[in-house]
Amino acid sequence: MKDSETKPTLARHWRDDLLASIVVFLVALPLCMGIAIASGAPVAAGLVTGIIGGLIVGALAGSPLQVSGPAAGLTVIVYELIAKHGIETLGVVVLFAGLIQLAAGAARLGQWFRAVSPAVIHGMLSGIGVLIFASQFHVMVDDKPRENGVRNVATIPEAIAKGLPLPAFVPPEIRAERKNLLRELGDVHERQFEIAAWVAERVSIAGSDEEHQEQAKSLAELVTAQEQVLQQLHEVESRIEELNEHDPAKANRPDREAALAAAVVATEAALAELKLPHTEKVEVTQRNAVTAIGGVANSLKSHEWAAKVGILTILVIVAWQALARGALKMVPAPLLAVVAATAVAAWLSLPVLYVEVPERLMDGLHIVNWTSLRDLPVGSLAMNALMIAVIASAETLLCASAVDRMHSGPRTKYDQELMAQGIGNVFAGMVGGLPMTGVIVRSAANVQAGGKSRLSSILHGAWLLIFVVALGFLLKLIPTACLAGILVYTGYKLINPKSFITLWKQDRGEAIVYAITVIMVVCTDLLIGVATGIVLAALKLVLTFSNLRAKLQVNAAESRAMLSLAGAATFIRLPVLVDELDRVPAGVELHVDFQRLDFIDHSCLETLMNWAKQHESRGGRLVIDWDSLHARIGRDAAHLAPPIESRPLPRPHVGATKE
Repeated sequence: MKDSETKPTLARHWRDDLLASIVVFLVALPLCMGIAIASGAPVAAGLVTGIIGGLIVGALAGSPLQVSGPAAGLTVIVYELIAKHGIETLGVVVLFAGLIQLAAGAARLGQWFRAVSPAVIHGMLSGIGVLIFASQFHVMVDDKPRENGVRNVATIPEAIAKGLPLPAFVPPEIRAERKNLLRELGDVHERQFEIAAWVAERVSIAGSDEEHQEQAKSLAELVTAQEQVLQQLHEVESRIEELNEHDPAKANRPDREAALAAAVVATEAALAELKLPHTEKVEVTQRNAVTAIGGVANSLKSHEWAAKVGILTILVIVAWQALARGALKMVPAPLLAVVAATAVAAWLSLPVLYVEVPERLMDGLHIVNWTSLRDLPVGSLAMNALMIAVIASAETLLCASAVDRMHSGPRTKYDQELMAQGIGNVFAGMVGGLPMTGVIVRSAANVQAGGKSRLSSILHGAWLLIFVVALGFLLKLIPTACLAGILVYTGYKLINPKSFITLWKQDRGEAIVYAITVIMVVCTDLLIGVATGIVLAALKLVLTFSNLRAKLQVNAAESRAMLSLAGAATFIRLPVLVDELDRVPAGVELHVDFQRLDFIDHSCLETLMNWAKQHESRGGRLVIDWDSLHARIGRDAAHLAPPIESRPLPRPHVGATKE
């Protein structure tokens, strides 16, 4: 604990922190699960990241009231990482990202991570918002996200077409049986996913015969689990046949029968490969089994009902935020939406997909296994780790700045916060968790609920742990479409169209950087989008410092001229200055107006001084208000004392007004 947070201080505010921690826990619970699902990771990975963010990062944070956990802003990177390299690589990438953050904090680079144009940051967040909105729109109708952001956006009308029709009339007992089958298949699918992940962690084709024997022994431990999955599928088979006999929608029968047959065949193939000493097909058959079992669930679910659950979730969030008053505002809208959607799904026995959670939290985690990484592309994983570290750090420190503006307590220590985030990501990576950041939604809830110290963040992590251990079975009652609905709303809030309109009114150049960053993030990937935004912001800065407006006005009758300079006089715009000086008639007294000049560098000032010498040789004179110029001059040019008269600039007797 730091001096600003002594034990007496914590003891004095423990009641406030206790209440705030409960509110933050209720906000964090659905978001941890939803972000994990959106990332293509097990729900357990999101929950354990939230726990670590509270218990570990909360105790070490440089921003005491900031709350850390899995962030929606990193779902795109994590989803692509898992899709390309498998779930077993997630922990290693997150761990290395944490080490990068830890080293950056130790090197006192915390402030530098904030040195990114706000237009780029907001453009990145808006682009991520578009990607989350579009991908989770498909999940909200119990469909799969498409292969990239552009396809997700383009196929939103297709998702609407699937979810818009009214659900067909089906007897309640048929709905109930489909719901029960979906939940049982969810457990089977989760179990098969765990087996596939374990196989991917333990299989390595290269190596000595002794290594192969050790791998075969390890894989043999999974045979029993695979046999249990196959047995559960056979039990489901007879129930699906009975369901088909009574389901009035006869058109669904062929799809269900074909999907079930494919799942049984795929699972039998996976079991057969597991029993062999070692084979290159074992990972392929495991992935096929996961996909095939998911296909059986797809034949039972209802897109129409899932869409209605998602819409209900969004409506509850919007209505509660608009109508809640007084103490009721402390009840988090996402939690209320989850309770409402879960209650409706249970009451109507809706045949939709439900959250898949292992019986024990540790069963859904994948401890870092270095052996499994020997054949993976190190360069690609290192780039992912660096990208996560940079984006997570920038998002965390920007969030910390926002939190500082919400309260009057201790200010953020940026290097300490960066190191705390690094330690948290190292721990999260070791157990296969998601990357974490400081999260503005939870942090704002903490401040608004009256949190006074880091105790509220720590306690929220404790409540998450207690809930998952003691009441984890309740999570299986939550429809997946409900969590997707929360993220659709979150994605919309991240897009924040009002910020673009405000930026356009204030600075159109910044608005253009913002818009191009959004487009590139959506159309390419996060790294290219952010890099493009940074390059454009740098080019805009160069253009700003190369914008010199020069206007010469000559009063021949009085042998006097006025040269008005505005903007930045740098070597890039030196030709503009030279052209105007060349137009000055010989023998006149030239006054240079620097009032609207922001900066002048060495090259321009030296050019002006050399021109003054030549002008004096032709009977002319240059008059400058050196005091007004001093604040605008570059440090490197400060030694150039003017060999000219220095006095306040008189009002010119020139008819035209200043530009």
